[in-house]
Amino acid sequence: MSKSIAKQVHDIDDVFDDVVHNLKKMAKHLGEDAGDALSKTAASVAHSAVELMEDAKAQSKVLAEKTGKEVREHPAATAAIAAAAAALIGLAIAQRRKPAA
Repeated sequence: MSKSIAKQVHDIDDVFDDVVHNLKKMAKHLGEDAGDALSKTAASVAHSAVELMEDAKAQSKVLAEKTGKEVREHPAATAAIAAAAAALIGLAIAQRRKPAA
């Protein structure tokens, strides 16, 4: 994996870790004070969000590793896809700048 991709994956990991940490903290506080149905529901949502973020973190790592492998194995195809994407973005910007008829 290139250094820039590795750094981006590391940065994403840090963001996921921060979100999971804060969600766990929120779930703990909600769980301690969950006396009514709304508080119990909020605690359940927080616990589910923690699980979702942990799954997303794992999946993003796998996806980044697979992407890096594909780029290394097929550099010409990667360059062609990047060029096509750049052309489409340029076309979209050009179309957006045209005055409406």
